[in-house]
Amino acid sequence: MMEWKFTTCQFAAMPIRMVVGKRKEDFLMKKSCAVFIAILLLSLTAACAGRTAARPVESTETESGSTPETETPSEAESTSAPAPSAATATAHADVLLTAPPEISLTDPLSSTYAAFTLRSGTSEWSWADKDGITSSIACGCAPLDLDPEQAATLDVPDYNRMDSVPYLLSCVILPDRVLLREWDIQDLGSTDAEPLSETQYSEALPIELKKSRVYELVAVWEEEKQEERSFWGEASYLFLTE
Repeated sequence: MMEWKFTTCQFAAMPIRMVVGKRKEDFLMKKSCAVFIAILLLSLTAACAGRTAARPVESTETESGSTPETETPSEAESTSAPAPSAATATAHADVLLTAPPEISLTDPLSSTYAAFTLRSGTSEWSWADKDGITSSIACGCAPLDLDPEQAATLDVPDYNRMDSVPYLLSCVILPDRVLLREWDIQDLGSTDAEPLSETQYSEALPIELKKSRVYELVAVWEEEKQEERSFWGEASYLFLTE
């Protein structure tokens, strides 16, 4: 009897021992998972912290107003552009005229913008070079002695309600002043006829011309400006209009 009971107890203890072992394995597995998860979280945290530390700090110089200064157009013009007087003096110094230059008249209202060229007649001209000062005198005909068949004749357009037409004057170097004398074309041959008008112009202004007129344009390059250019003188340019 006693031996049978011992055997029964022996078999009854076996399931209890197996259950305890299984629970212990589950506990160890859960503990291992928790440790693994903790290690993974620590690794991720360390990686994020390292990336943040390695990222360069963005410059705030732009926000603080330390943007490099840029040159404004007005400053560029004031520093790079030479003074007008200096540029003019240089241009004049590069040109030596040993005779009065041709003068062109242009109608700015015309679509063709064709130039009417004049050559001097009577003149007194001087220029300076390495050999000294040279002067020349040329004699042409009087304004009212012009031959209508051979004289330079300008066709003045008939613009609506305009008594005269403005013409722009141009040449290699503009004269310092211009005197324009005007006669009626019917006065040709009458050397005693007085001019209808005498008008003084500066180099910046256009001259006013009318139809059926005799014109003498007297251009003057002042001797006082020989430091800017090496020539000076006075020249007369004659022409008719129709």
